[in-house]
Amino acid sequence: MLVHDLHLDTQADDDIIWKHANNGIYSAATAYKAQFLGLTLSPMDFMIWKAWAPPKIKFFAWLAIQDRIWTADRLERRGWENCGLCPLCRTEGETSAHLFFKCRYTIRLWNSVILEFGLAHMDTSSWHLDGSVLEWWDKRTSLQNPDRRALASLTMLVSWTIWNERNARVF
Repeated sequence: MLVHDLHLDTQADDDIIWKHANNGIYSAATAYKAQFLGLTLSPMDFMIWKAWAPPKIKFFAWLAIQDRIWTADRLERRGWENCGLCPLCRTEGETSAHLFFKCRYTIRLWNSVILEFGLAHMDTSSWHLDGSVLEWWDKRTSLQNPDRRALASLTMLVSWTIWNERNARVF
C-alpha cells in the first residue's frame, strides 16, 4: 500500500492514544514508568538508593562502586601530581579498594564496627582477595534476609566515615 492510496475520513474525530498505558490514557504513573523502559538496572542500584542514608552519602557510594571517587590513583591517571600514598596508613598506594577494605587502618575500624554490632559473619581476613569496591560491596550486602538493607546502610555509612577521615588528612 502506498501513502497516496490512503484515504482519511475528514469528518472523524482524532483520538490521542498514550502507547505506554493499556487503556491508552495518559497518567503521571504511566509516564513515570515509561522513562525507565529499556533501562538496565544493577542489583546494586537497589542496595544503594534504598539504603537508610542521606542522599549525599548514597551518591558517594554510587560513585565509589564505579571507582569514580578522587583517590590518588585516579588523580594520577588524570595527570594531577600527588604523593600517591594512602593518607591513612602512608605505606600503600591509595586506590578505592585499598582505602575502603584493604588498608590496615580501615580494617581496624571495620573490626571495631563488626564487634560493636555483633556482625561475626563479616570476616575481614579475606577482604584483601576482593578486587574492586563493587565486588567487595556486593559480598558485604548479598545477604538474603531482613538485615540486608541495614547492612548495606552500615557499609555505606562506615565507608563515608573513612572517606571523611581521608579528606581531613589530605586537606
